[in-house]
Amino acid sequence: MASLADNFAKALDARASELASAKDTGTVQEIVADAQREAVVQSIVPNTFVYQATVVVLGSSVLAVVAAQLWITLVIGPAAIPDGMIAIGSVAIGALAGLLAPTPAR
Repeated sequence: MASLADNFAKALDARASELASAKDTGTVQEIVADAQREAVVQSIVPNTFVYQATVVVLGSSVLAVVAAQLWITLVIGPAAIPDGMIAIGSVAIGALAGLLAPTPAR
Protein backbone atom coordinates (compact mmCIF):
# COMPACT_ATOMS: atom_id res chain seq x y z
CA MET A 1 0.00 0.00 0.00
CA ALA A 2 1.86 3.05 -1.28
CA SER A 3 1.33 6.50 0.14
CA LEU A 4 0.42 9.58 -1.85
CA ALA A 5 4.01 10.84 -1.64
CA ASP A 6 5.36 7.52 -2.97
CA ASN A 7 2.88 7.51 -5.84
CA PHE A 8 3.74 11.13 -6.66
CA ALA A 9 7.46 10.34 -6.68
CA LYS A 10 6.88 7.37 -9.01
CA ALA A 11 4.74 9.46 -11.34
CA LEU A 12 7.43 12.15 -11.48
CA ASP A 13 10.12 9.54 -12.11
CA ALA A 14 8.09 8.21 -15.01
CA ARG A 15 7.99 11.72 -16.47
CA ALA A 16 11.67 12.54 -15.90
CA SER A 17 12.47 12.70 -19.61
CA GLU A 18 9.50 15.00 -20.22
CA LEU A 19 10.62 17.25 -17.37
CA ALA A 20 14.18 17.34 -18.70
CA SER A 21 13.04 18.33 -22.17
CA ALA A 22 10.50 20.94 -21.01
CA LYS A 23 11.19 24.35 -22.52
CA ASP A 24 9.26 26.62 -20.17
CA THR A 25 7.76 26.69 -16.70
CA GLY A 26 4.21 26.27 -17.99
CA THR A 27 5.10 22.89 -19.47
CA VAL A 28 6.81 21.84 -16.23
CA GLN A 29 3.73 22.86 -14.24
CA GLU A 30 1.47 20.84 -16.55
CA ILE A 31 3.69 17.75 -16.21
CA VAL A 32 3.78 18.09 -12.41
CA ALA A 33 0.01 18.63 -12.22
CA ASP A 34 -0.55 15.54 -14.39
CA ALA A 35 1.74 13.50 -12.12
CA GLN A 36 -0.12 14.78 -9.07
CA ARG A 37 -3.50 13.79 -10.53
CA GLU A 38 -2.18 10.32 -11.33
CA ALA A 39 -0.79 9.94 -7.79
CA VAL A 40 -4.11 10.92 -6.21
CA VAL A 41 -6.00 8.43 -8.38
CA GLN A 42 -3.60 5.61 -7.47
CA SER A 43 -3.61 6.31 -3.73
CA ILE A 44 -5.91 4.25 -1.54
CA VAL A 45 -8.46 6.23 0.43
CA PRO A 46 -8.97 4.84 3.95
CA ASN A 47 -12.45 3.60 4.77
CA THR A 48 -13.29 5.98 7.59
CA PHE A 49 -16.90 4.78 7.86
CA VAL A 50 -15.78 1.41 9.20
CA TYR A 51 -13.47 3.14 11.68
CA GLN A 52 -16.23 5.46 12.87
CA ALA A 53 -18.76 2.62 13.16
CA THR A 54 -16.28 0.58 15.19
CA VAL A 55 -15.69 3.47 17.59
CA VAL A 56 -19.45 4.00 17.98
CA VAL A 57 -20.13 0.31 18.68
CA LEU A 58 -17.26 -0.01 21.17
CA GLY A 59 -18.21 3.25 22.89
CA SER A 60 -21.83 2.13 23.12
CA SER A 61 -20.81 -1.18 24.65
CA VAL A 62 -18.70 0.61 27.27
CA LEU A 63 -21.62 2.88 28.15
CA ALA A 64 -24.03 -0.09 28.27
CA VAL A 65 -21.72 -2.02 30.61
CA VAL A 66 -21.32 0.99 32.92
CA ALA A 67 -25.09 1.54 32.94
CA ALA A 68 -25.73 -2.14 33.68
CA GLN A 69 -23.22 -2.16 36.52
CA LEU A 70 -24.81 0.96 38.01
CA TRP A 71 -28.26 -0.62 37.68
CA ILE A 72 -27.11 -3.84 39.34
CA THR A 73 -25.50 -1.91 42.17
CA LEU A 74 -28.29 0.64 42.80
CA VAL A 75 -31.48 -1.27 42.00
CA ILE A 76 -30.78 -4.89 42.81
CA GLY A 77 -28.64 -4.16 45.81
CA PRO A 78 -25.33 -5.45 47.03
CA ALA A 79 -24.99 -8.19 44.43
CA ALA A 80 -21.78 -9.23 42.80
CA ILE A 81 -21.27 -7.79 39.34
CA PRO A 82 -20.81 -10.65 36.85
CA ASP A 83 -17.24 -11.23 35.71
CA GLY A 84 -18.35 -11.43 32.09
CA MET A 85 -19.71 -7.90 32.23
CA ILE A 86 -16.46 -6.59 33.69
CA ALA A 87 -14.53 -8.44 30.97
CA ILE A 88 -16.69 -6.99 28.17
CA GLY A 89 -16.22 -3.46 29.50
CA SER A 90 -12.48 -3.92 29.90
CA VAL A 91 -12.04 -5.33 26.39
CA ALA A 92 -14.13 -2.53 24.85
CA ILE A 93 -12.10 0.14 26.66
CA GLY A 94 -8.86 -1.51 25.56
CA ALA A 95 -10.06 -1.72 21.96
CA LEU A 96 -11.05 1.95 21.98
CA ALA A 97 -7.64 2.90 23.38
CA GLY A 98 -5.96 0.86 20.65
CA LEU A 99 -8.02 2.47 17.91
CA LEU A 100 -7.75 6.04 19.14
CA ALA A 101 -4.09 6.05 20.17
CA PRO A 102 -1.83 7.75 17.62
CA THR A 103 0.52 5.51 15.70
CA PRO A 104 4.17 5.85 16.72
CA ALA A 105 6.42 7.80 14.38
CA ARG A 106 9.22 5.84 12.79
